[in-house]
Amino acid sequence: MKAGVLGVVDGSFDAINSVTETVTEDDHDLERCLVIDRVFSLSGGEVAFAGRGAADVLADRTRASIDGGEITVTDREETVTRHTEFVGVPGEFVVVGSGDGTFAFDLIGAETGTDVSRATVDLDGFFDRKDGATPWKAGFYGTGDDAVNGTVHGADLRTDYDLEAILEESTLNQLGLSHAYGDAQVKMTASRSGYVEVYRPTEFDSTSYLEYVLDEIIPHV
Repeated sequence: MKAGVLGVVDGSFDAINSVTETVTEDDHDLERCLVIDRVFSLSGGEVAFAGRGAADVLADRTRASIDGGEITVTDREETVTRHTEFVGVPGEFVVVGSGDGTFAFDLIGAETGTDVSRATVDLDGFFDRKDGATPWKAGFYGTGDDAVNGTVHGADLRTDYDLEAILEESTLNQLGLSHAYGDAQVKMTASRSGYVEVYRPTEFDSTSYLEYVLDEIIPHV
């Protein structure tokens, strides 16, 4: 994984186990499952894990049928199964594949006796810290009379726009940067609502991604 929605852990746990359980809701038996596929180490010695989650949920579905020239439309409750991949560092954070996968935060929290909640990233603080980085995307919003709202893209927003003036009256809610990270040149994007993606280097794997999030993003949540 090199992209996903970040959840921060309130509490502490050293390990997480695979688990399957059944809960009853509105007379429906719903299955929930966590599968830990791999436990591994980061370069700093931190333990990390990767796995998958799935959960049955009740959803309203509209069905149409044709009978004798008549069209009948009915609404009924059905069981559907959501699933996601995830990676994380015990007691620190978890990243799920997309916003649809945030249900896994609850499953992981229940299994570890912690609370895992979707992160809010301080992109302004992150941008200020990355002095010299090249901004290629910025989304911003403001509440003042002179505030600017919108999203801009470019090779280098410092030359295409007066970014400093814009951010004096606005707050970042999306940010894309190219910047040095160790021996690598990273191209990434992040949102205030916790989505973090690394586009380059292409050889980044889950281990590299987790190390990047731990080093660069977690200090700003």
